Amino acid sequence: MTKWKLAVVQDDFNGGANLRLMESYIIDCMQKHPETKLILFPEAAAAGYIFSEEHVRSKAEPADGPSCRFLSGLAKRFDLYIGYGLIEKKDDKLFNSLNLISPEGELLATYQKMHLTPLEKHLFSAGNRLVTVKTKLGTFGLMICWDMAFPELARLLEKQGTDVILAPSAWESPYEGAYDRMASARAMDNTVYLATCNFTGGDGDVQFFGKSAIYGPDGAVISEKLTGESSIVPAEIDIKKRQELKESFYSMRSDERTDLYTIQWRGERYGS
Repeated sequence: MTKWKLAVVQDDFNGGANLRLMESYIIDCMQKHPETKLILFPEAAAAGYIFSEEHVRSKAEPADGPSCRFLSGLAKRFDLYIGYGLIEKKDDKLFNSLNLISPEGELLATYQKMHLTPLEKHLFSAGNRLVTVKTKLGTFGLMICWDMAFPELARLLEKQGTDVILAPSAWESPYEGAYDRMASARAMDNTVYLATCNFTGGDGDVQFFGKSAIYGPDGAVISEKLTGESSIVPAEIDIKKRQELKESFYSMRSDERTDLYTIQWRGERYGS
């Protein structure tokens, strides 16, 4: 399948009853955009994104825990891929994680956020594993929020065959410009699609601004929500167009001089 529809959701997922809120969005999306094949929810959407150790520990669950089981049923009911953020508990550690569920209700992958912000480092352990998932829609590369600030991660995902980067976020004000520019750059750098969705609302000093968007392989916005209103943002993904762009002006991956690169990442020569 070379053309298909993706939708991202933005809302305040700190209000409680998050799984029911996610369910209502899935139902609404499938009524308004029945051709949708994948829905993406923000970072930690299942738990809420609150910088409190008490909150984090109380909401932590295994990757295949209650939120996964609940959303698995919806994935099967609507024949959907569902991506969503959760607080994962594994081996007595807590991770800021992203689950991807198949239309058959199978948990395809769990990605643990690698790059933690200063506000997160006392709450979570950092992940250390790249995650890509091959599906009938194409190959997805998984990252979360602040991961978008690191070009190397996006490049390594592309090297593993990624067509679409899924990057759910909880990106706060006043960094709206950085959110947009980093997402666009990671898409264009690697000639991939990138879908990101953000929280709205906030509490105290931390305020979220929405501005969820889907970017094309040329870094241009395909679809976006410019305000902080709760919203579903749909877009068409065309894998064939990505290949056409790679073979025309956006030929950076075939033109790059990897023989000159000396950057090391995890002991391997970057670009090799």
